[in-house]
Parts: sequence; C-alpha cells; structure tokens
Amino acid sequence: MANINDISKATGFAKSTVSKALNNSKEISKKTKDIIKSYAQKVNFKPNYYASQLRKNEIKNVGIIIPSILNNFFVKVLKGAQKEFYDSGYDLVCYFNEESPSKEKQILKKLKNGSVAGLLISLAKNPFSENITKNLLELNNFNIPIVMFDRISKEFKCDKVYIDNYQSTFECVKHLVSKGKKKIALVSQIHDTLIGKERYNGYVEALKSEKINFDKELYLPLDIGDAVESEITKLCLNKSIDAIISIEQQTTVALHNLILNIGLKIPQDIAIIGFTNDPIFKHVKPSITSMDQHGEYFGKLSAKLLVDRIQNKPELKKDYIEEKIPFSLIQRESS
Repeated sequence: MANINDISKATGFAKSTVSKALNNSKEISKKTKDIIKSYAQKVNFKPNYYASQLRKNEIKNVGIIIPSILNNFFVKVLKGAQKEFYDSGYDLVCYFNEESPSKEKQILKKLKNGSVAGLLISLAKNPFSENITKNLLELNNFNIPIVMFDRISKEFKCDKVYIDNYQSTFECVKHLVSKGKKKIALVSQIHDTLIGKERYNGYVEALKSEKINFDKELYLPLDIGDAVESEITKLCLNKSIDAIISIEQQTTVALHNLILNIGLKIPQDIAIIGFTNDPIFKHVKPSITSMDQHGEYFGKLSAKLLVDRIQNKPELKKDYIEEKIPFSLIQRESS
C-alpha cells in the first residue's frame, strides 16, 4: 500500500506538502492539491487515521508489553501503571510477548499504525536482536515515545526504569553469609537476559568479597520449564549447598516444597531467598525471605515517565532518563 513517502517521490513534492494537501490545508494551492490527490487516488492511498490522531494528541491508548501475567512482579507493575494512566486520562492496552522475540516483533509491527500514544516494554527472555531494535526505532520515528522497564537493553536509546540487579544478588549473598551460610547456589531462569547476567555478576562478586570460592556446580542457569528438582535434590543430599537464591517465583516455591519433602529443614539445613516478594512467600511455612522489587511503584514510575514524554513536559530536559528503583530484602523464616 502506498504511503506519503511514495506520493512525495512520485509527485516531486515534499512530504510536508503532501501531508498538508491530503488534509486540505489552506496553505496549499488548489493546483498542487489536485495533483497530489489525483496520484493518491490512483495508487489507492489510505490515510492512517491513528497517525493523524496522534499528531493532534488525541490518541488516548497507551500500550504495555510484558513477558507473562503469571509472574506476580508483572501483575504488580500492571496495577501501578494502570492507576497512573487512568489518573492521567489514558487507557492501557496490554500485550504479552510470552518470552518470544518473534511474538514481540509481531506486536511491535502492529503498533506501528500509531494505535497507541506511547509504549512501556519489558523485553522477552532472549538476547536483544536487531529486529527488535529496528521495530522500536520505527515506533520512535512515528513519534511514539518508549519507556523500557525491568528487562531493558543497554543498546537501545530511550527512557528506562530498572533496579540495581547486580547489587540485589550481592546483598542476598551478604545476608546469607551473615547467617553462617557458605555454600550458596544461584538458580536463574533468566540467565540469558541483561538482568540475569547482572545478577550473576553480583552473586559471583559477593562470594569473592566474602573470600568464598565460586563453584560453577552451584550456578544453575535454567530455561523456563526445565526441571530443577533432580539437580537440587542431588546437591542437597550430598550436602553440597546450605543456601539457595532463586530468581523466579514459581521455582522458589517448588524448591521450598522439595527441600521439605526430602526431609531437610529450612533454614537450618538449607536457607532460601526468592525474588519478587510473591504474596505466597509469606503464607508458606516456613515463610520465604524475598528481594522485593516494588513492582507497583515500578509500574507507577514507568507510566508517569511515559505520560510526561507523551505530553512533552518541559521538565524532561534530558534526551533520555534512567531511573533506578530501590529494592528491599524482606527477611522471613527461610533465612
């Protein structure tokens, strides 16, 4: 389908002139309008309703792309973002990339029609690809602001909101060592993301700072759906570990149950720290110590930054803003 660029090249008029002519601007002569409209009709040009509305600042939908609704952290993010957008007069449209870069790419292609005034995105669990970069750049070219949150890319230039992932696992290790633990395992199902790599680095450096040798057998980089039970059972029964840091909430609860089922005690034999501070963490027995990423505040801050960008707030002086969200270690019975 022909677009304004095609009409501009074919008729020899600037894109701004073509756009004004198609919108019946009084600035353009009747002769020029007739030439442009005649060619537009010939090539079956269809104006982009959403793009025109966006230029008039009338689009009131904003998009958010998240990996999964099953992760309690993203549920909290949605809650915080939804309230902020509602209070600012915007409706939130939610998309799930389901940890698939190809699905993420399809969603971004759809959004190029200008159906949203802005986009929040937490990237799929995969190394950042050139295709995603290309599609995000095209959204920017349509004047659709983007805010990345949590799972960000260092390469793509836009506003970003995230926690200090390195420091989060560093603090987990320090806490466990203070409780007398020395053989600390890290279980990560997001190992191939920027977050996963930063948390791994924090874990390794914290061990080093405590004069504990890094044991590669105690680092378990898993993929979603991988069974962790057999490996952890072997490590537990061989007394190879006395603590676990678990990055994914579902795995954390599964490990908690597994340790109890094989007859070990929490935290006496094996201590556990999980991430995201899922509500179930405080209801299981023993309750689970957690690194709280403050998902609701995460969503609120990300949404406010996006609304400010959409509305061109003058206080946004920097080209791009990076906000670090504070995290909290919530100590419970498991450590």
